[in-house]
Amino acid sequence: MSISSVVDWWEEWQLRILVLGSLAIQLYLAVVAPFRKLTGLGYTNRLLIWVSYLGGDALAIYALATLFNRQKRLQHNASSSVMNGSHDLEVLWAPILLMHLGGRMTISAYNMEDNELWLRHVGVAISQVTVTVYVFWTTWSPLADKRLLAAAIVLFILGIVRCFEKPLALKRASFNNLITYFVPASMTEITTNREVELEKYIQDARFCYMQSNNIQQQDPALTTLKEAEQQFHMELISAPNKLFVDYAYAYSVRLEKLKSLRVLGPESAFKALREGLSKTFDLVYTKIWRHGDDENWDKPLSTIVDYLSVILMGITMTFPVASIVLFHISHKEAYRGSDIKVTYILLYITYFSELISVPARLNISTFSFRWWKVSTIVLRLVGLPPFPFVKVQQHSLIGILDAKEKKNSFLASIAGGGPECCGCQDLLQQRWFGRGKLFRRGKDITSLVIAYAEDAWMNGIKDVESYWKLSDSRGHWTLERNGCQEMVILWDSLEKPFDQSVVLWHMATDLCFNCKGASVDPEPANLCRIISNYMMYLLCANTEMLLPGSRVSLFKDACSKLDDAILQAQGEDDKHLTLTEKVISKAAKSEERFLHGAWLLAQGLMQLPGCGDGDDDGKKMWKVIKGVWVEMLCFSAGRCKGYMHAKNLAYGGEFLTYVALLMSNAGLETFADKQQRMQLRLSKEERLERAKRTTEQDTGNQAAGAVVVIQEENAATPSTASASGQGECTTAPALEVVVVEAV
Repeated sequence: MSISSVVDWWEEWQLRILVLGSLAIQLYLAVVAPFRKLTGLGYTNRLLIWVSYLGGDALAIYALATLFNRQKRLQHNASSSVMNGSHDLEVLWAPILLMHLGGRMTISAYNMEDNELWLRHVGVAISQVTVTVYVFWTTWSPLADKRLLAAAIVLFILGIVRCFEKPLALKRASFNNLITYFVPASMTEITTNREVELEKYIQDARFCYMQSNNIQQQDPALTTLKEAEQQFHMELISAPNKLFVDYAYAYSVRLEKLKSLRVLGPESAFKALREGLSKTFDLVYTKIWRHGDDENWDKPLSTIVDYLSVILMGITMTFPVASIVLFHISHKEAYRGSDIKVTYILLYITYFSELISVPARLNISTFSFRWWKVSTIVLRLVGLPPFPFVKVQQHSLIGILDAKEKKNSFLASIAGGGPECCGCQDLLQQRWFGRGKLFRRGKDITSLVIAYAEDAWMNGIKDVESYWKLSDSRGHWTLERNGCQEMVILWDSLEKPFDQSVVLWHMATDLCFNCKGASVDPEPANLCRIISNYMMYLLCANTEMLLPGSRVSLFKDACSKLDDAILQAQGEDDKHLTLTEKVISKAAKSEERFLHGAWLLAQGLMQLPGCGDGDDDGKKMWKVIKGVWVEMLCFSAGRCKGYMHAKNLAYGGEFLTYVALLMSNAGLETFADKQQRMQLRLSKEERLERAKRTTEQDTGNQAAGAVVVIQEENAATPSTASASGQGECTTAPALEVVVVEAV
């Protein structure tokens, strides 16, 4: 076959190949794009989706340009009767390419930055629609079948609608529009005292926790919810949260969310948060849209589907059918057989892809409660885990060294600090050598955070000062409660910069695990290591979320120091030792600051009072380590911007987002609250008294009884918090008060 014949063949089949290729990309995106919200999707699949997302627009535009050039040549080549016989049919493909340019319902943007480019997409849509209509108007033969003309007009209407649907969706999901979507609380009156309002909220929240805990202890059956009540509370928690735009909720709304969280318990709360993230993903990265703020997100289906959605769904469902019918009854025999087959493929697969988008157009989330079982079956059939946003990424310093010993030596030399090779060192450390097993333990760690929030409200938070102090704690509260005031090494490790504390405690946790081992119950030790490895993952691979200003260079430096320690421990006496044993033997006698500091910290933890004595056998040590890591996790979650949480949803989401949402719904201080802290001017006693009067005014002081202030030292609260405390609770009748019925 000569080159000229190949060129002729390409000229003949180029348009068909481009159109079918564009159709294949759109079908792939329609089927696979919804699974982007899964943490375990994998880098290869995400790369394919990204390439398809970028290449889909480019291929559609190139196919349109090829079609226009082809029609232009045909106008000057009237002698080619065969090609002229099919040129009207080829023009019919143009509106389908416009639909491809509009993208799929399930993927309007691949990342947050794409939403800000909505104006560029408006320009592309206007130019492509204008040129397409012009070419159609000038090239359509007046002798062509009228039914084919009607099919083309129907497809053009649908193509124009779909082409402009994408830039409008991008505009709606741009960050400034998201801020207006989440309607902020109305401005407070100038006479409102914010510190009194905060004090009242804190006391109401404490009362809610104590009351629900007492109800559960008195009669657990009272905590059983009816299905309608369960659904109401889950929908309140699962609504898209203002946390993503750094808005603070009004205190009344926060109390309602807190009550719902207490009623649901860890298991149901975890499911609600999971669907909430799925809805937020749909809001930011798809064309799925519901009007109104997060407080009226979930209403009956007949009321949440607005008229525009109904009209669009009607167009996208009926117009393809009309075009198929018109094409069937047209005089298509006059056209080339290959073009007829291509047209059939385009029409039927286009309609099939529109059918796939029906749940999205009806505002049914892929992972909603109603479709949960169906989604689970589909996910398992395609080999994907059925739970979005639940996996906890893992990264370990010792794991990197171990992986480098077992994997390719050339790659290991690059990742181990060798010369930079096109910037591959960081990529290899993050994605190849440092990538540990993904733990599906998100629910277990969520239970720890819920228990921490309950414990904080019951035993740690008494007023505004303690509320702020606990929010700023990153392990200090745990040390205080466990009698570690005299352990200077532990306190010093927490007073260092946060990223440095994370590295030290990560290394110390591994040393404790390998020196001391897990206690009789291995669960606390395993959870500690999971949180420890996750925090190291954030430092290495997602530094901006760990804490603004965190230094990934600390991770690289720690890897280098550990690598040097291993090389120095290669003597004859150390050949029989495992990698971990080499690290321990070197750490015990090392003068290097990082390794020696981690060893001293581990020694301090292993020497805690009662650690290893008799029945305790390390329980105290792991209790302290677990408490510190949970506080560090919450400290980091409370200081991550909402934009970063929303941005990472595009890649499956971070578990830190779960923690931040849980803290918000549990009534703890969020990033927005920290940015809006007021200067305290009133004394504690005056603030408490004013809050009490405000509560009495709100309730109308109608109760026939005496108001008795509960003294903090006599408060009947349990010494330990349970992660499964449930029970409906009401607002405290007065600040730190109980209404006692008059005799």
